[in-house]
Parts: sequence; structure tokens; C-alpha cells
Amino acid sequence: MGLSGFQMLAIGGGKAAEVIRETENKRKDGIKNALFKSIEDSVAPAAEYRQKHLLVKNKAKEDIESLISTYFTDETLTGVELSRPQKVAAAQALYSKYGYNREKVDNAYQSRYIASKKALGSDKFNTMSFLNSEFQSLKNIDSNMDLDTVTSILAQNKVGAAPTGFKSSMALIKEMDQGQSIFTDPINYDSVQSKAQASFGLPKVVEGELPIVPVKPRYDHNKVIDEVQKYRMNESTIKKNQDALKKADTWKVSDWRGNYKDLSNAAIDASGLKYDVQFVNGQTVFSLPGDVKDKERRIVERAALRNFVIGAVAGNRYTDSNFIQVANGIAANVEALPIPDNENQYVPGMLYEQGKYKVIYGGLDTSNKPILIDVNAMQPSVQTLPPNP
Repeated sequence: MGLSGFQMLAIGGGKAAEVIRETENKRKDGIKNALFKSIEDSVAPAAEYRQKHLLVKNKAKEDIESLISTYFTDETLTGVELSRPQKVAAAQALYSKYGYNREKVDNAYQSRYIASKKALGSDKFNTMSFLNSEFQSLKNIDSNMDLDTVTSILAQNKVGAAPTGFKSSMALIKEMDQGQSIFTDPINYDSVQSKAQASFGLPKVVEGELPIVPVKPRYDHNKVIDEVQKYRMNESTIKKNQDALKKADTWKVSDWRGNYKDLSNAAIDASGLKYDVQFVNGQTVFSLPGDVKDKERRIVERAALRNFVIGAVAGNRYTDSNFIQVANGIAANVEALPIPDNENQYVPGMLYEQGKYKVIYGGLDTSNKPILIDVNAMQPSVQTLPPNP
């Protein structure tokens, strides 16, 4: 007896289902092979990235912690009370400023300390002096990030983003038709992706930016020399100044102020800026147009003071008490330069800053000794340069 129509359909349906299942399994095998290949190809780049990220982060952690313990431990070093996040932010900014090289920070401190000691004969340069020359304002640092967060972001910035090849491959594989039907279960891409990424051990991405800490520009001796060349007195001005000093045994305060005003106007002419210099209640006042930048004004003020001091030194009148009085009044309102990197970079007549102290370096006298005008002490001092070590 032959098969019934129902039996024939059942057999035909079973063979069709087997063909469909086999076709879909082959398709899924292809997709799985692509998945495994993508995972395999991503293991090495992920491991390399993880290693680089950890090396940078761990080194940064060690160096920043060391900077904190050296320069930011307490108020006696910083001059202000800082929270732990503020110390972390400041140390990171210093670390970044010196190219993420811990030794360069210490070298900068040591070179300025030695330069101050040799050229100025001063022990006043200390940690607070160094920090004041590096930062605009430590007390105004706004940050609540801990060291781990800061170093994670720093590592992300230096090493770059994690490899994206696996995610890109997954996105393409998801678009492949896996022929879902009642005969086969669909591939759970999200589960595969999350488990694979977890096995890579990639560091967690930390959102946010490093704290903004305003720092002062590095001392640039070439720029200082450019300023000196632009505003230096010509020979006729120097001779005129010396002749005027020789005519009188003593200059009154008003004489010195008049001399400074002449030299200031000469500096202003050299700058191309248009403003006037006046003395109001014993203080120097520069009348400026509204579009003059503060940086330009500071440069001209510094140049005028420098020429004023050089004139007094050239005329051997730098110990005159009236000169000292006027020079100190002017210097109080002039922005000083930071201590140079070595003693050979000191510029005669220039005003320098050692933390909370200002000193005018007058150059060397006839005995090869430094002429120093301590703005805070209100008196000149001549000290012997210590021998080179």
C-alpha cells in the first residue's frame, strides 16, 4: 500500500526543514568564524594598549606623588593651604609643564637656586620662590579629582583611545544575515561583545578633562635679550645722562624722578605705544590708551626701570639714598622676571623675583662684585660672588 498524501507532505516537510537547518547552521558557522577571527585579531592590540596605558598611568602616579611630597606637602612650602585635590592638580600641571619628566622639575629648581646663590649671593630662593615662579595662583586651583582619576585621564591623553577594530568588526558582523527562523536560535551579539571586551582587560574610559591650572611661561632668555636690545639706551642718551650726573654732587628726589621720566618716555617711544609717565603721590603712573595690552605695558615698565638703574650704575651713583628711594618706589609697581636658569643669564639693571622678594641686579662693579638693590630692604648691597664649585 502506498503512502498517504499526509505522510508524503510530512516526509517532504521534514527534508525541507533539514535543508533549511543545514543552510542556516552553515551561515551561522560563517558568522561565528568571523566573530572568533575578530576576537583573535583584537587580542594583541588590546594587550599592547593595556600595557602602554598602565605604564604611563603608574609612572605618572609615582612621579606626581613624589612631586607632592617634595613641593606641596604643607603651607610652609606652598605659602597657602591646599586640599589634596589641589595638590594633585598643581603637581600634575608642573609635571606636564616639564614634559612629564620628574627630573626636569628638580633640575629647574636646583639651577635657579644655584643661579640665585651665585649671581645674587642670596639664600632667599626656596620652594615657595620656585612655585611662585611657576604658577599664577595656587590658592585659586579649582579641582576635586583624585590622583587615580587624574592619572587615568593623563594616560588616555598620552596613549590615545583604545583600539576600535573589534567594535568596528562587530558592527559589520551584526549586519550579516544569519537567517533567523524557528529552526535555529539567533546569535546574541551584545553578549559576545561584552564578554570579549571584558577578556581584553582594557582600562575603563574616564570622562572629563584634566584640571585647568594657570601656570607662568617658562623663562625664555632669548626673549629677554630681544627686549633688552629693543629698549636699550643709545650712546648719546647714556652720555647725556652721565653729563647730567656730573654737574651736581647730589641729586634730589625730584631730579631722579625727572631722569626716570625721560628714560621712560624714551622706552615708550621705542615701543611705539602712546602714553605718558607721571608721578602721583610718589608713585609712577602710566596713562594708557584702552587698547594697550597689559603685557606690552609690563615690558616697557621693566625696560624703563632697567635703563634708569644702568644710568645710575654707569655714573657710580647707585648708592645715592635718593636714587634708592625712587628706584624702590618704581620697582614696587614693576613686574619682575623670574630667576634665570643660570647665573650667566642675569641682565644688568633687571628686576628679578625670588618668591615674595624683589631684587635689582645692577651688574658687576669695578671689583667684579655684584651690585644688588634689595627692593624690600630699601638699601643697596654689594656682595662677593662665591667661587664656582
